[in-house]
Amino acid sequence: MKVSLTAGSVFLVVTIGAIIGMCLGGAFGYAAGVIAPDMFTHVIPWEQFDPVGTATVVGAFGGVVCGGALGTFAVVMQFFASLLAKREKSGS
Repeated sequence: MKVSLTAGSVFLVVTIGAIIGMCLGGAFGYAAGVIAPDMFTHVIPWEQFDPVGTATVVGAFGGVVCGGALGTFAVVMQFFASLLAKREKSGS
């Protein structure tokens, strides 16, 4: 299967990966904040805040980072696969 690596497709893959990661990370953070709120009350000891909101934000941030990294990894793998296909096609 031939897929071109244009700037637009690279941007879409990484952005969609980051958005999906943000949604999944935020959902996981929200669930963790609801199930175990005491785990997030001592993140900043001198400040009082909502543990569910903190867990959601931290989970969403981690999801953006992991999703973007996964999208970037997919682009790099596609790049290497296209290089190997060109090398194999040329016969060397």
